[in-house]
Amino acid sequence: MSTYPAVTLADGSGNALALTGAGAVKVDGSAASTLTTLLTYLSGTQAVSNAGVSFSTAAVTGLAVDITLASFAGGTSPTVTFFIDRLGADSVWYRIWSSSALNSAGATSVQVGPYPAGAGIATAVFTGTARFGWSSTGAPTAITFSASAIGR
Repeated sequence: MSTYPAVTLADGSGNALALTGAGAVKVDGSAASTLTTLLTYLSGTQAVSNAGVSFSTAAVTGLAVDITLASFAGGTSPTVTFFIDRLGADSVWYRIWSSSALNSAGATSVQVGPYPAGAGIATAVFTGTARFGWSSTGAPTAITFSASAIGR
């Protein structure tokens, strides 16, 4: 008699899934989590700082934030630090993630949400509104990068 291991499919939040002709659904019959692009900066020259562009996190529990720094123009030893803030009930922005100070071309990725702590993971809970921004040092005149925030 052959035995086969039981396998349960789950989404990124650990919710059990079942496959149907219409696609993946949770075992309770509701739709499985979908990905939603919340913010995109196409590769191009950006301002040297941005206090933040806000977006709704009401329908998501986690973010995948991906940034590709291409170059700096001007400045002396310029760096850029990217961040995600959430809006508190007191209407104050609270920092839930920030990159290290980046000084050369390369990619940075992080998951932000109610995940176990680990490399490339920022553990946080969203409050309904978040923002993505950046600040620089070393007086660059422009920064070239691309970035996206995708929610689930």
